[in-house]
Parts: sequence; C-alpha cells; structure tokens
Amino acid sequence: MRKSTFQEFAEVASKEYSNQARKSLEETLNHFAKETTSDVVRQLGLPQVLMFFSSTIAKQNQNKVIQSTDVEEAFSLLQYLLERDLNSTLLVNDELNLGLPFAMRQQNRLAILLKVKGNMKTKNNLDSKISRLVDFLKSQKLAQKHINRIVTELKATILFIARLLTLTRSARRLQVSNEDIDFAYDFARYLILRLDLTKIKILTTLYSVEDKEIWGKFSKIVFDTTAYDHLSSTAYAGWENDLPEAFETLKQYINCASRLFVSAIFGYSEIFCARKKISRVTTDELTIILEDFEKAVFGDTNPLIIENRGLRLSFTRESLDLFKHISDWLTSLLIRIFGKDKFVFDFAATVPRQMSLLLFLSIVAVVIANDQKIDISHILFAVRKWVSYLKLLVMVPQ
Repeated sequence: MRKSTFQEFAEVASKEYSNQARKSLEETLNHFAKETTSDVVRQLGLPQVLMFFSSTIAKQNQNKVIQSTDVEEAFSLLQYLLERDLNSTLLVNDELNLGLPFAMRQQNRLAILLKVKGNMKTKNNLDSKISRLVDFLKSQKLAQKHINRIVTELKATILFIARLLTLTRSARRLQVSNEDIDFAYDFARYLILRLDLTKIKILTTLYSVEDKEIWGKFSKIVFDTTAYDHLSSTAYAGWENDLPEAFETLKQYINCASRLFVSAIFGYSEIFCARKKISRVTTDELTIILEDFEKAVFGDTNPLIIENRGLRLSFTRESLDLFKHISDWLTSLLIRIFGKDKFVFDFAATVPRQMSLLLFLSIVAVVIANDQKIDISHILFAVRKWVSYLKLLVMVPQ
C-alpha cells in the first residue's frame, strides 16, 4: 500500500540511529574535518545534510533503524555531489540524473562553498517553503521534536544544494538565487518521496575500491602462445562470432575490447594473477584460471546457458551511458593513483579488459534473469561481483 506524503515525511523525521550508524556518522564527519576544519563543516551544515541523506536512504532501504550501510551510501552521495559540476539537470523527469561515477577530486570546495551567500529574497523564499511544510506537519499531528528535526535537516540540505548549484554555475558571482532555492527544495522532496537507490548503490560499491593497495597489485601479465591459442579455441572465443554488428560501434563508446569474451577472461586473469602473484600464464595456469572464472562468474549455473539461450547484447540508454561513465571513472582513478606515464605503460590495457569483464558479468545477469536488455539493475549486479573479486586483493600480502 502506497504511503501518504505525510507518512513519507514523518518516517524521515523520526527514524532513529543504530549505535554503529552513529559511529559511522562521526567517522564520516571527521573525514570532512580533515579536509578543512570542524568549524567549516559545522557552518555548511554537513552534519545535518548527512543525517538527512542517511534517513531518506534508510527509508528507501526499508530499514526501521538507520544502519551504518545507510550512512555509507549517504556519504557516497554527499561526496559525489561535492565532486561533480552540478547544474539543473541533476533531476530529469523526476529522476536522479547522476552521471556516475567520478574519480577527480575538487580541491578546497568546502571552504569555497562557505563563501556562497544568500540574500533577503532567498531567505524569505526558503522560510516560506519551510513554514508551509511546518503547517502541514502540525495539521497532521506530527510530534514537535520530529518537526524540529526535519526542519533543521531540510534547511541545511536546501542551502547546501543551492550553494553547490551557485558555485558550479559561476565561480564569479557567489550569490544564491531564488531558482537555486526552488531546485534544491525539489531535490530534497525527491529524496524523501521518490528516491531510487540503484545508482547510489553502484556509486558506493565503486568508491569502495578507490584504493591504491588494490590496483597497485596489478602487474603486466604475459600469455604464452599455447595458452592464448587454447583460450582462442574455447566456447567463449566462439561466442564472439555471435556478437551483433552494432557491437563494433558500441565497443568504442563503452571502452571494452574487440574480442569481448577473450578480453573478459584477460580481465579476470589480471585479478587472479595479482592474487596469486603470477606474471606469466601457461596452458596449465590458464586451465586453473578458467575453472576459477567459471565458478566465480556462473556459480552453480552452467556456462552454456549463454549459448543455449542466445547472446543478448542490447542496452537501455541509461545503462549504456553508465558503462561509459564507469570506464571514464576507472581511467581517471588509475591516472590519479599512478600518474599518466605509469598508466600508459602499465594500465592502458587494463581498462578495456576490466570493462569487458564488467560487461560480461552484466550479460550473464541478463541471460540468467531471462531479460531482454541490459539495464542498471544488471550493472549493479555486475559491479558488486566485480568489486568482490577486487577486494580479495586487499588480503594478499605485499
């Protein structure tokens, strides 16, 4: 049964925190304080913004009490907003339009945000919106302590988003407009009433492997000719003949390799070899890698399900764009960690290989679900699996 608008607001206003969520909240705010000062964090209202995000996300996750995972996802959204150049396309057709993800860091943005100011018109606009909301909540008999909480968090969130919009629109005129307030209010209402968490979950999962320890374990691997010939004779290589002609155009957009399935195994081999500290792959090692690959990717499902059900490689527009953004994120992440020269010499092949692996995992998700097109739910499934492989490298000793 669909909740009323009042029930949606009341749930966000009254949701309590688990002990672990409170610790996560404190740790997150300490992260921001290291970037600037506790005073700047407080003046920007970041504690209230993070609490508001956490509560709306917990509601959407159907958690009765805010969990540390809700705070983690709230932090991902907040970090993302601080890293992007925002504009009014953040919401399109009442949907969150995140161009996920991004690996470049905006320097000193918090301190600069504090310089963005409003005026009497924007203050009156915000006060008017909040006053109407308070009247509505009082008429529905919401407890005053809950009203006080949501008003405090909502005001901080609206001002934060409005400041970001102002800053990213023009670094010269740091003056919040009424249009910024209006949009920020609509954005806050979206978080309460219509939030879809799929992209935020993808973002949170990807952020979790922005780790030099993981990518530093990657090294160049060499496939013996016999191993390469053996791989080229497998069913995976044969399936490449069934790829639609449109794939030749798509591969450049999503930055995966021409030999999609062989390259996906190359991508998995990079992770496997980093885990086992292997630099040269022979036929014997390839046999072990393929067994591990099939177990990790397919589980109890027979890999021939792809052949039996036919190869499906069509995308929703949203998922296609998301693949491109993930490719851009991975490229910029590796450049940020290792520098351009090392990226060119050591990681240029890694991006198309890992993107091929991610695409392969998405295809498997589509085939197993017997769906027609790759959409962002399949990408979420693929990203979670891919990241689980990468996180195994944290446990590998140096």
